[in-house]
Amino acid sequence: MWKTVSSKEVFNHPRLTLIEDEIILPNGHKTTYLKQKDDGSCCVTVIAKKDNKILIQREYSYPTNQKIFQFPGGGVPANEKPEEGANRELMEEMGYRANKLELLGSYLMDNRRSAQKMYFFFSSDLIMESLKKDVEEEIESFWFSEDEIAKMIKNGDIINIHSLASWSLYKS
Repeated sequence: MWKTVSSKEVFNHPRLTLIEDEIILPNGHKTTYLKQKDDGSCCVTVIAKKDNKILIQREYSYPTNQKIFQFPGGGVPANEKPEEGANRELMEEMGYRANKLELLGSYLMDNRRSAQKMYFFFSSDLIMESLKKDVEEEIESFWFSEDEIAKMIKNGDIINIHSLASWSLYKS
């Protein structure tokens, strides 16, 4: 097992906190390790309509300077259950709440720098709510068939890692 000798916060921002740990590896070697502070989890939801079309959103991503296709979702604070976070994100991004959410799985977001999990839900039962839009988000919503989504993935139109991993879980 790795042993933590000391831990210190080296960077703090409202969206990211970095921690540097001094650790001893199983072979006895001492080193430092940089990780993100885990303040909750994340969620993503695949939503299907009665005509079997699936919601894909396109949102501007500042780091890549492009609009990215992805499934709705986002951060879930530590004091919020993943399914509550999924519904809050749906309300913020499209003004809907899922009447039923089925947890299809979870996966680690970046196991080299964090223990943070992404919870993956499926819903086919939406209820109109009031839109509680985040001021930083410019989101467009589209409905595609599974075949259209598969073509978008093959053509490199869907490149968001969480959408690709979630689609893999959905299809399995």
